[in-house]
Amino acid sequence: MGGVLKRVRETWKQLPRLVRFLLLHTAIGIGAGWLLLALLLWTDVNGVGALIWASDSPVLAVGMLAAGFAITFGGAAAAAAVMMMRFENDED
Repeated sequence: MGGVLKRVRETWKQLPRLVRFLLLHTAIGIGAGWLLLALLLWTDVNGVGALIWASDSPVLAVGMLAAGFAITFGGAAAAAAVMMMRFENDED
């Protein structure tokens, strides 16, 4: 197990800095989106949770919601991080 983690760490450090930046912020956004989805289902906002659990295939419904939340929040977090990056002017 330690060898696998070491290889993952080495591979992560070999990635270009901008790619690591985007992957990290995308993962943070996906985690935030899934947390919000879990809270929405747990608190049963407007009965959405009850509708999903009473359906014929709740796994499919939750999976589709999770994919949508991951795409939306992951993309938004990565875009916000890029827009808030410090601009370095090379002309000076």
